[in-house]
Amino acid sequence: MRYVPLVLSCLLLAAHHSRAGETGLIGLWLTVPLALLLRRRWADLALQTVLVAGAAEWMLTLRNFVVAYESMGKPAGRMTLILGAVALFTLLSAALLSTKGRRRRLPADDPWGAGLAAFLLAGVLLVTVQLVTDPAGILLERFLVAGGWWEGAVLAFYAGWLADRLREPRRIKQLRPRVWLVFSMVFFTQLLLGLAGVEKLLMTGKLHLPVPALIAVGPLFRGGGLFMAILFAVSVLVLGPAWCSWLCYIGAWDDRAARARRRPATLPRWRTPARLGILAVVMAVAFALGRLGVSSVTAGWLAAGFGLVGVGIMAVWSRRSGHMVHCTLWCPMGWLATRLGKVSPWRMRIAESCTDCGACTPACRYDALYPADVLARVPGEACTLCGDCVSRCPTASIEYRLPKVDPTRARMVFFVIVAAWHAVYLGVARL
Repeated sequence: MRYVPLVLSCLLLAAHHSRAGETGLIGLWLTVPLALLLRRRWADLALQTVLVAGAAEWMLTLRNFVVAYESMGKPAGRMTLILGAVALFTLLSAALLSTKGRRRRLPADDPWGAGLAAFLLAGVLLVTVQLVTDPAGILLERFLVAGGWWEGAVLAFYAGWLADRLREPRRIKQLRPRVWLVFSMVFFTQLLLGLAGVEKLLMTGKLHLPVPALIAVGPLFRGGGLFMAILFAVSVLVLGPAWCSWLCYIGAWDDRAARARRRPATLPRWRTPARLGILAVVMAVAFALGRLGVSSVTAGWLAAGFGLVGVGIMAVWSRRSGHMVHCTLWCPMGWLATRLGKVSPWRMRIAESCTDCGACTPACRYDALYPADVLARVPGEACTLCGDCVSRCPTASIEYRLPKVDPTRARMVFFVIVAAWHAVYLGVARL
């Protein structure tokens, strides 16, 4: 019975928004009670936050009514009493989630900080996108009135769920490739539907090739258009090179290809200088093409060819070597992410408790944990902070480091930010 007031509060809010034809907000209030099925304390606290927002909506509506009634010279006492009571009822329905009866239904060991923090961080970022971007930055807003609010709420709860799951190190290696692959599948599904004629799925209504290198070389060719480059730089500043292991729409496929081999082989020593050489050549060619006045069509075909070569590297070299060769050699953004990532405060270190057992080496698909790297107690330059090695270390010696923060807490903070950023990208990263 404690859930009846909550459901009734949500139904009243859905009916309220139906008067304005705000389909997305109707969907939000009809589905948000499903968060109860998560049976986690962080989810209950997040649901309480949403209900407080619902109560605030009633108070804003009351203010608007009072202003309208006063302008017409009509008394607003009865309206104030009704809507004030509804707002109070909404708050009370939220408070019922904090009763001992509800808590007894939750797991005994139920830390809530990571999940709630990721929910709130993702929510703030998505609300900002919803309020600021024009055209709509959240996809569902383009199909339903106020649909961005519904999608934003779903993604915020998804961020909370993901951060809560990532609290346990052993789950990182299994969970990260799966959610990363889902992210990439959503991205490319939008691309295919956009090509099929659903232009609302494309951010600008125009096709942009899904080649990560264009983030850097596109502005060199065009002499402008820095949006994606700025977004990439901000992401790297916040998360370091984890852009490559959580947010890149191509990397998930290289990851899948590399996992075809159970234990990675050794890549040639010339990989590192070749990586830098590819970056220099690609950027120089893009700059030269732009200054020579080469058409966008011709440049597009060249970029497509570069991307197809990368796909071939995934299909052949990554599968055979067990390493993500596309990401660690061919893609210029990989080098930029690992180098610019040095500006970020996040680091991965190997504690002195390490026994040099070698369990972490086959877990790394980024060519960053050879025995020499383990002996040096620092992963190689290609490390993307993915965390797969953390799942495999039997002595918990591989740690995320943040200045003046305990390693365990640093890992939790890192994955809170990763989960929130990943959820936001899932909602707004479109071509």
